[in-house]
Amino acid sequence: MNSREKFNVVMEFKNGMPVPKVEFAYWADTIRNWENRGLPSKKNIPEQILGSESLRATKPLSSEYSTKVDESVMDYFKLDSFVEKFPYDISPLLDKKIIEEDKEKIIYKDEFGIKNKILKNNPGIPMVLEYPIKDKKSLNEYISFYDDVFEKRLPKDFDKLAGVLKKRDFPIRLGGNPFGFSFLARHLMGEVKFMMSMYDDPSLIKEFNAFYLDFVMRYWDEILKKIDVDCVFIIEDIAYRSGSFISRDMFKEFMSPFYIRFIDYLKQYGIKNIFVDCDGLIYELIPLWVEVGVTGLFPLEAVNDIEIIREKYPDLRLMGGFNKKVLFKDSNIRSIDAELEKTKRMLKKGRYIPHIDHAVSEDVTWEFFKYYREKLNKLCDMGSY
Repeated sequence: MNSREKFNVVMEFKNGMPVPKVEFAYWADTIRNWENRGLPSKKNIPEQILGSESLRATKPLSSEYSTKVDESVMDYFKLDSFVEKFPYDISPLLDKKIIEEDKEKIIYKDEFGIKNKILKNNPGIPMVLEYPIKDKKSLNEYISFYDDVFEKRLPKDFDKLAGVLKKRDFPIRLGGNPFGFSFLARHLMGEVKFMMSMYDDPSLIKEFNAFYLDFVMRYWDEILKKIDVDCVFIIEDIAYRSGSFISRDMFKEFMSPFYIRFIDYLKQYGIKNIFVDCDGLIYELIPLWVEVGVTGLFPLEAVNDIEIIREKYPDLRLMGGFNKKVLFKDSNIRSIDAELEKTKRMLKKGRYIPHIDHAVSEDVTWEFFKYYREKLNKLCDMGSY
């Protein structure tokens, strides 16, 4: 079975079928380190790809969309493709503009109109200096940048790509960063403005989500008419390790109505696998997502007990959940085996694809990763049973 077939049979809960052997991504320096420890290099990582940039563990949609894709690890362990992201862009397509530059820094505005600063000697995640949406007036001004000319948002040679993807052997998804009913607002307003507005100006958040939901549905119509996607990701990240920072009432007022409309829309296209991507401790959020029609969760970080989630929600599709800390250099084989035993119990209950959450960091040693991946591959080949 190919990667796409494996993904879909697991999501459909067919017993006795092999489970996809996947990882999500790797930091560039992780693979560079592993190549020095025994991983055969199939394709050198260009120097301009920084150490903390991630290489996706997927097959590219086409040669045009093949940047930052891992080949070495996938080939060595004969891994399946993770769910590849179909390219989409919900920015207002503003021109990127450098505002100020000197020896130490660059200050610029990106395609979302967010003013950022990046340090030249440490070019990691940009520091946001100013968000474009501050109130209803700026929201209305921002909305004016959008139109319904969706052709400019589709990949080049879209019709040709759609034809090629009908014969693909790997799963693809729509969605993810930055689309979500809290995440996108925070991306364009900032955390403080978003949180305060739910008290001081609730209609701002509702108008924001109403606009983007309608825009995304019109935009995705053009994609879904020709592309049969395997799942959709909605990103939220509304929890830390101690729990949600959105109350139940906040969720029901500001997010539930939009989830319900959006999931009804997706079901009209026959999409059954609707995942929420949320970090942190998510126990109190899961019933709220289930109530509005979400069918899957990813990632499932170590702060959560994945077996408790499975016991309480037997029908949820789950991905991730392997605790990468047992693969750090100060760990041991017994700890890895104990985590694999938990994975084995989870696989028995179905609708589960195990892998390390997020990109595999350079804390993970090649020796422990090799041990873990070879053992996990055997469990995946046995399948759900």
